[in-house]
Amino acid sequence: MNKSRIFLGLSLSILLCAQVVQAESLKNSEFLKFSEGQRHWWYSGTYTAIGHMVYLHDEKKAQCVWNWLFAEPKRKEALLIKSFKQYPDHTPTSIVIALLKRDCGELLPQVGKSKNK
Repeated sequence: MNKSRIFLGLSLSILLCAQVVQAESLKNSEFLKFSEGQRHWWYSGTYTAIGHMVYLHDEKKAQCVWNWLFAEPKRKEALLIKSFKQYPDHTPTSIVIALLKRDCGELLPQVGKSKNK
């Protein structure tokens, strides 16, 4: 693995960890109070960060992540908002990851599992 991939991986890990720490304190009920602009930037950062992490393992799945919201923004945002209202005490990140896993498949390889099994 070359140095740039290692650096990118570490940088994205730090970014995701920072997002997760922030997301742990942000509940869906609070997220729903964000303005449309605030939600847009949160979505943009979330899908970009998750997509970059997935890209290190699977380019096709990363494309699915990056395009998930932006291919059908009105329909997908309505689904997100509905889910946030349904689970007000959960975090927005948990909803996003669940929907991405449903539509894109397992996002990262499982540790300790071989692809040949």
